[in-house]
Amino acid sequence: MELAKEQTQTSVKDRLTMGKFLAWKGRDISAASMQVIMTGYLLLFCTNTLMLSPVVVGSILMISKIINAITNLFAGFLVDNTNTRWGKARPYEISIVGVWICTVLLFSASPSWSEPIKIGFVFVMYFFIFSVFNSLLAASQTPYVIRAFPSRMQVIKVSSYGGIISMLGAMVVSVTFPIAMGKLATSPDGWRTLILIYAIPLCLIGVLRMIFVKEDSSIDADRVGEKIHLKEIIQMFKKNKYIWVYALIIGLFNVIQGMNVSAQYFKYVVGDISLQSIMGMLSLIMLPIMFVFPKLMKKLSVSNLIEFSAILAAVGYLINYFAGSNIPLLIVGSILSGLVMLPLSYLGSVIIMNLATNNEMHNLPRMEGSTGVTIGFVGAVFNGIGSGLIGVLLSFSGYISSETAIQPDSALLMIRSIFALIPMACMVGILFFAWRLSKLETQIPQMEKEIQARKLVE
Repeated sequence: MELAKEQTQTSVKDRLTMGKFLAWKGRDISAASMQVIMTGYLLLFCTNTLMLSPVVVGSILMISKIINAITNLFAGFLVDNTNTRWGKARPYEISIVGVWICTVLLFSASPSWSEPIKIGFVFVMYFFIFSVFNSLLAASQTPYVIRAFPSRMQVIKVSSYGGIISMLGAMVVSVTFPIAMGKLATSPDGWRTLILIYAIPLCLIGVLRMIFVKEDSSIDADRVGEKIHLKEIIQMFKKNKYIWVYALIIGLFNVIQGMNVSAQYFKYVVGDISLQSIMGMLSLIMLPIMFVFPKLMKKLSVSNLIEFSAILAAVGYLINYFAGSNIPLLIVGSILSGLVMLPLSYLGSVIIMNLATNNEMHNLPRMEGSTGVTIGFVGAVFNGIGSGLIGVLLSFSGYISSETAIQPDSALLMIRSIFALIPMACMVGILFFAWRLSKLETQIPQMEKEIQARKLVE
């Protein structure tokens, strides 16, 4: 009887209501859509519409992202030390509004401005989007999720099933944006109109989480008012080696994100940027995988999922390199190379929880916020390196900054290499570090038992 009662209580605790789930995913859809636009089309807008050279744009993005890495640390410290009647992380969700306001302003820059003004404006807007608003959103993500969903299984469900919703939202933007871009983004005013069409509804969707999803004040109730000190964060860096292992995985993944030349690839190698919308539709093929994640998590760790997907992604990037303008081959390569995004993008909260448990095992506060932004710190630095490299490499290859230019063969070869070979090398590194991280995940059950026993003694 007692066992049946306990199982029933566990089942109720693990149940995820649809309304809360959909409200929660609103901000993820909004943020993911912004990332699609910024990583996929900002470089093209700056070079082809604002007429800035690739190396200048790459330098702007690199410097901004390195600054972003530093502000991530401050954001994590701020979130960890926040205690309001709304909760620890929930108040910072308003930052999604700032993200979209600055995105609209960024794509409203005029090519008629002088070059220093264009450079300064792009830098400032990019700084506010990522170094201020997105830093606060990233820092609050994990503390919010574990206080909004009371069980580990709910966190896994909202991360995996939620990935389906996020992917669908991002897919809508990925599919429709290139098509709308081909029709509207033929002038500076057209770019502004295009961004507004997406920004207004996505901003409204983005605030649903803050409005409807409350934090559970009973979680860490014994620590309300307790402050996280800088020395504890420094100790975390020294004692929790797995933070750096996971950070390097995210770092290499961010190099790929920072070196996104998909728009250039489809414009100049394939010859039709509107065909890029086909790649966006491939997310539909990956959706069934997200449905089985909770079941896979009972047999495999997140690290194992990353390992397997990294191997397949490396094969996919190799196919992409030889595909050229062959759409069927690009579809196969893109499906395989996109698999690694699933565990890295949608199951990160589970790994952060494990890293926080390791912090607690070392007699430190859990520090989910600071743990998360440490990962974000390294990710932002690597993303900045990728953004800087893409500008240097394109300029070195003879890339011409013009909407009507015919690119030389050297530039086309460089675009193909950035599109496929560099990401393939990064996948090999991700595979190695995921293998290292898997050692932590095997230790988590024992760690949790020891921590619970320690609390009972105290």
